[in-house]
Amino acid sequence: MTATNYGTATETAIANVVAACERYGARSIVALAGVPGTGKSFVASIAAQRFCGEPLLVREIQFHQSFSYEEFIEGLRVDDRSAVNAVPGVFLEWNERALDDPERRYVLLIEEFTRANLAGVLGELMTYLEHRDRPFVSVYSRRPIYIAKNLTILATYNPTDRTAIELDSALIRRLRVVRFMPSGDQLGEMLGDKLLPHVIDKLGAIFKSCAERFGRDYEYLMPFGHGVFADVQAEGPDLHLLWKERIEHLLRRPLVEPHPFTDAIEELFPWRNPAYVVPAPPLPAAAVPAPSVPAGAAIAPSAPAADAPLPPAPAADGAEAPVQAADGQ
Repeated sequence: MTATNYGTATETAIANVVAACERYGARSIVALAGVPGTGKSFVASIAAQRFCGEPLLVREIQFHQSFSYEEFIEGLRVDDRSAVNAVPGVFLEWNERALDDPERRYVLLIEEFTRANLAGVLGELMTYLEHRDRPFVSVYSRRPIYIAKNLTILATYNPTDRTAIELDSALIRRLRVVRFMPSGDQLGEMLGDKLLPHVIDKLGAIFKSCAERFGRDYEYLMPFGHGVFADVQAEGPDLHLLWKERIEHLLRRPLVEPHPFTDAIEELFPWRNPAYVVPAPPLPAAAVPAPSVPAGAAIAPSAPAADAPLPPAPAADGAEAPVQAADGQ
């Protein structure tokens, strides 16, 4: 598989996730944690494909509040003849493929990992992800199941979601958490061919200033990451529309206290004014080229400056001409 180069900062993030899958994927869930717009889903998808070496060996799903054990592990279904059968869920389907193809790596990528009732959905995986040499007996088909050693679960989640805050220690112990934060470097790589450098620098200053101002709270309370600017194609009107249609709603909601970073972000986002354009930096003074002289042309002597000393008078016959002293002598 030919790999696209996404820039130094993005490639570093991808490499970190691939390395985590290689080190921990056979025993733990590799979980990418960060506020919305920090590139978790983008990096996870690319890292999963590179880890496997083949996009078709990656399956992506999303958890939500209605997702159940029966959909993920195994459930009962009524067939066309009204018979009730045990049917494997998403995980067991992908696990069977990995068991049948032990020479290749498989990944199950789960978006919004903490949105489901994890203890109920994961079921036996809470224990047997870590102990893959031991089988568990499925609830409905009553058959022994081994978890493939070449199957890695990669997940993404927002650590400030209420469901993430409520994770218990038993589940957290099964995770290997890779932190994702807003990145000015990745912002530049994402927008480098769309916006001028001084515009990108001003956008990056939002994250830098908030990090300096809010310290430890920045990682978990910043309301958005660099990915919020992914759809921007030009400074105007895109940045103003992004403010009116998305960012403002992340900061201020009806009947709810404003986000604690609201005042700081409003100060740092002048595109709230639809007419605002970042002033271009001053150009360096251009050197004035010396006039060209045709080859062989005589160069006329320049006129002496008004305050230049007059040349000495010719010496009388037999007298020595005076010598003008050099500077410093």
